[in-house]
Amino acid sequence: MKHAVTYISILLLALAVLSCRHDRSPAPLKFTAWEGNPVLSPGEPGTWDELFVWNPQIVLAEGKYYLFYLGGNVKGRMAVGVAVSMDGLHFVKFENNPVLSPADMGFDSFTVGPGILLRNDSAWLMYYNAQDMIAFLPGRSAGMATAISPVGPWVKSELPVLTSGGPGEWDSGFLIPSSVLKLDDGRYMMFYSGGVELASFKDFFVGMATSEDGISWKKYNDPQTTGHPYAESDPVLRSGSPGEWDGAFIWMANVTASKEGFTMYYSGTRENSREEIKFIGYATSKDGIHWEKYSSNPVFQSTDDPFVTSQGKIGYLENPSLLYSDSVCFMYYECGPFKVESSYIGLATARVP
Repeated sequence: MKHAVTYISILLLALAVLSCRHDRSPAPLKFTAWEGNPVLSPGEPGTWDELFVWNPQIVLAEGKYYLFYLGGNVKGRMAVGVAVSMDGLHFVKFENNPVLSPADMGFDSFTVGPGILLRNDSAWLMYYNAQDMIAFLPGRSAGMATAISPVGPWVKSELPVLTSGGPGEWDSGFLIPSSVLKLDDGRYMMFYSGGVELASFKDFFVGMATSEDGISWKKYNDPQTTGHPYAESDPVLRSGSPGEWDGAFIWMANVTASKEGFTMYYSGTRENSREEIKFIGYATSKDGIHWEKYSSNPVFQSTDDPFVTSQGKIGYLENPSLLYSDSVCFMYYECGPFKVESSYIGLATARVP
């Protein structure tokens, strides 16, 4: 009888420990910065991307790695370019860059990008942030373009496919697509960054929208929240508590879907300053709406990349884009010293169990 009581006590203790585990979802991957960083640098003076290369987006097609990025020059206009690689490490910029440029007029007349790509049957779709004013800031609209090849030619839609919220809403200032997925049931999901004012560097959240055709989108809206700033829609992931690594804001979430659910790698900062954008966190979800942040976040940061630390004390790292290729996961990110004219794209890799 004594042994039975002891066994039951141990069993109950084990169950109690398991029930108290904070993380019941798959653990994040362990990334190591590539020793050859950066994989992409700004262009020579006078080129269209002479000032910076931002917001990487990686896709694999027919054995080639296509690294899309947002580039800009001293005139301030920003466009989407692409670099191509056979191994995911060594990239050559496409000779006909940029592949997507601002229009002469309309909702995307000053800035397009970053380019978020999705393969849809026999065509490629690109979703991008659009700005119609002369401003070094993201715009309030998301456009869409189509092509039969990753390098184009890309044909843009005449109207936005998604726009920021109205006055008083959490995403009234800007809306930047960061991931678009096509699910097994044929539906589409878009994850985007939104906020009221970029210059404030606070209260940037991750939103989500769904679509039946990839063209007409509907933002997630919790019916329990009926007043501003969540009257029209709701974020699916918000920043942490003050003082935490992501306590100021989060943005540019890269989301992957599988049979087990969704995984997200996202940028975060603890202070209201772009100089503190140094961290990448991890979260998981069963439905793409309710997310659980990993308890040991962040999972990667600027000090993990020797190239970033070599650039000086104020080094930043953000905007992850992941690609799973066989047993290796490639994670590309924007990084460098904290100055616009020296922004690069780096790479870290991880073994996939």
